[in-house]
Amino acid sequence: GRKMKLSIIVPVYNVEKYLAQCLDSLVGQTVEDYEIIVVNDGSPDNSQRIIDDYAARYPGLIVPMIKKNGGLSSARNLGMTVAKGEFIGFVDSDDWIDETMYEKMLEAIERENADIAYCDMEDYYDDGTVVYHDVTNFTDPLMVTCSACNKLFRRSLIGDAQFPVGLWYEDLSFVTKLLFKTDRIAVIHEPFYRCHCRAGSIMNSVASKKNLDIITVIDDLEKTAQQFGKEGKIEYLVLSHILLTGINRVAAGEKSADRTELIKTMREYAQKKLPKLTQSESFRSESTKRRVIMFLNYHGLESVSQFILKTKAKMR
Repeated sequence: GRKMKLSIIVPVYNVEKYLAQCLDSLVGQTVEDYEIIVVNDGSPDNSQRIIDDYAARYPGLIVPMIKKNGGLSSARNLGMTVAKGEFIGFVDSDDWIDETMYEKMLEAIERENADIAYCDMEDYYDDGTVVYHDVTNFTDPLMVTCSACNKLFRRSLIGDAQFPVGLWYEDLSFVTKLLFKTDRIAVIHEPFYRCHCRAGSIMNSVASKKNLDIITVIDDLEKTAQQFGKEGKIEYLVLSHILLTGINRVAAGEKSADRTELIKTMREYAQKKLPKLTQSESFRSESTKRRVIMFLNYHGLESVSQFILKTKAKMR
């Protein structure tokens, strides 16, 4: 098949309300030579009618695919199997993007001969609030959002990397693997990517066993880290995603046997990975506030860290 410049992969599930706005922003891109691969992941609503309509109006630009429901990862992976682009972008079907996003991201990635490009993001809430996320000011790309959507990836960097099917943290897994393989990143300090923030997002399920998927993901990432001499980065992932946000999220939920067990599993994993917490370089480079919460969670005192977080103590 003919190579092209860019493939945009859009997984679709139960988003009929937002899909047209998403696709409008994609068919209107100012970039040349691209395709939009729209993967209907067994959506039970009217999404397919909307996809058919766009495919009829934009033949050759929209590449429609239908599969039985298997989740975000499986839909994106399927899209990658047919993508012809030298570069790959991912857009979620309840989001939309600036019409110049991919033209400008491509310019930057090619000018700097980079493997990945980042842009900033904006969250749009139902009440009209808009929150700007500056994710292009970083010393280490692991420390800003791991979303796959505000990025553009060189296909040759992706290689055979896939999103892990059936796991939470699929973006963290996919993006971090690629960040272990390259440090050539172009950034554009513009909020090209726009998210609809809806109540009841997937990651809000507090006491779910799926919280432990982070352990599976980090264990898997460790193999890639070792391959590319990035073992030190695993410490940061354990600190940030397990000791801090993972335990905090579960601890914020209702008391239950499940909750206690989940926290214990996460704490013991963190203790195994970081047997001497206060001697860890990653730990030492954290802010005081984050260190305090991590220290408490590490020692099984997550109720104290919850208290501190709730009272938003002004700690210097």
